[in-house]
Amino acid sequence: MPTFFDLPRELRDLLYEEVLLWQRPRPELAGEKFMVYDRNRRFKKVYEPQSSLRGEFGCAYALEHPPSTCASFLACNRQIYAEMKETMQRLGKKGLVNVRLDCIAEDESFHYFTWLGVPLVRTTMSGRQRDSKNGYFPEWIEDWVRYLSCPLRLLNPSLSAVDCIARHSFTTQIARLWIDIRIVGDRSNKWRRNSSPPDRTGWAICAALKRLFDKGPYLPAERDQPSTMILTVEELVLNVVPPPPTPALYSPTGVAQPKLTVAKELVNVWSKIWAGDEFKGIFYAGLLERIGWLRVCVGGEMFRVRELSGVLERGQKERRRIAERGTSW
Repeated sequence: MPTFFDLPRELRDLLYEEVLLWQRPRPELAGEKFMVYDRNRRFKKVYEPQSSLRGEFGCAYALEHPPSTCASFLACNRQIYAEMKETMQRLGKKGLVNVRLDCIAEDESFHYFTWLGVPLVRTTMSGRQRDSKNGYFPEWIEDWVRYLSCPLRLLNPSLSAVDCIARHSFTTQIARLWIDIRIVGDRSNKWRRNSSPPDRTGWAICAALKRLFDKGPYLPAERDQPSTMILTVEELVLNVVPPPPTPALYSPTGVAQPKLTVAKELVNVWSKIWAGDEFKGIFYAGLLERIGWLRVCVGGEMFRVRELSGVLERGQKERRRIAERGTSW
């Protein structure tokens, strides 16, 4: 049997592309059930009354764990690493290497989220610097409290105090998170099913993103991930997938016009987060720190582009500069 490197380079590149571009099949909603005791259920639905305050009521997250990355395949051999990096750069220039999340917007009222593909992410470890101006207790007291409460010390008594009190944080960066929003059903049903506001889909996307940042890639998780695990998204693409065209001269009642409704609602939601005039805007304000750029597309074509974390950082620097200038007087 010939080995992998006996194949021509063109065939190896095709295999690399398949590994990088592999995706799960898109889910369908036929006969979907959400009962806790149902063994065949595929989604965990959020139906708590208080979830309507944050716009998460009706969101459902796939119980299947996210697909694994190709990091192990990338690290198995130096030649594979070099060749796969070249393929990755070539596909990256075309915008094809993306972390993909599927969202089915049923009647723009209930939203179902499923991971399709996670080719690669970048994780770095860094030490957190202490701010000497903040804190109620001296530094040595905080270090000893961290050492005594260190869970690793109980599992490994030989662990040194330096390892326990080390302030390490792990930052995982997603270069591009692509969310396909598939519009299905009758849009007019959203007011009959759960009295949803016009921007229901936008807040559902924000709820899923907050779950990703707080709980990690497994969206149905109950507990938040440790505060030392930080997840950021360099570029977020919200791609509205229009429903199939209707042969009629005029669209039937309830069919959404994606470019005029859903796409604008996705843009307006982030304006409300910036303003912070309502509870949802304040609740999802933390998303501005984790997302670099926002791109809203309709059928893969660009609709709006907006910078998020960069604008926030520049605004905070300007505010600190003005505050320092005021105190110097």
